[in-house]
Amino acid sequence: MNKITGIFSQPYPFDAQQLTLLRRTMGSLAEGFFIAVFLIVFKPFGINNWQDPNKIYYLLGFGLITALSSLFLKLVITPAFPAYFNEAKWTVGRKIASILLLLLIITTGNALFLSSLLNKAFSLQNFLWNLTSVVLIGIFPISFGVISNYIYQLKKYKKPVAVKVHEENIPEILTFVAENEKDTFEVAQRDLLFIESADNYTVINYVESGQLKKELLRSSLTRLEKQVESESIVRCHRSFIVNLNKVEDVTGNAQGYKFHLQAPEVIVPVARKYSDLVKRIS
Repeated sequence: MNKITGIFSQPYPFDAQQLTLLRRTMGSLAEGFFIAVFLIVFKPFGINNWQDPNKIYYLLGFGLITALSSLFLKLVITPAFPAYFNEAKWTVGRKIASILLLLLIITTGNALFLSSLLNKAFSLQNFLWNLTSVVLIGIFPISFGVISNYIYQLKKYKKPVAVKVHEENIPEILTFVAENEKDTFEVAQRDLLFIESADNYTVINYVESGQLKKELLRSSLTRLEKQVESESIVRCHRSFIVNLNKVEDVTGNAQGYKFHLQAPEVIVPVARKYSDLVKRIS
């Protein structure tokens, strides 16, 4: 029982921020198309006995409701509740809960659509019948897909990566200039760990006498990134720049990799779009 509960609390890939509007729209349309084809081909729940010359169009309508419901979840509900739909907190359990919410939205749309087709008032019985139909069609294959993807991601990120440190001929001293063009900070290349975004500022993290030190500069992360001419000091996350020569180990879970840096225990996240960096240092 504890193992099952533990799976639900495990990290899960969160695509809401990575996928473009086009890809999310195409994904929703694909879901609706699948439902429509399933209803037309297999004719479950007595559809085969439904005599109506426009039946195929009505079944396509149920597919359209699925697509619109999926888009409503992705484009309206997800942005409206950022605290819940948070990549750092996204788990297998939350993913399944979002699917259950989607099934509830689809059920409501189907019940209203069916009531209009049959010229009957919306009723609890109609809603429950539609809920049963939607759950029977979707919940088991979807949940199986969620768990299967979690297991695949877990195996993918489970094994730590042995890191090979690269040396390169670059300036020993790095100079960072703030937005006012007056404030500057110099740090030795060998001492720089990572740079982190902090609202309108950036925090330069470096090592001095074996201790972790921080320097605050008023500048965007992108601006400082352009000031470094080094293949080893690169962006690894929208909020982080890392010195690859200071990476000691790489681990990860279903949400992505993490760089473990040398010196004091420091962990820097690696966004999935920058996962190729792992190949560069291993």
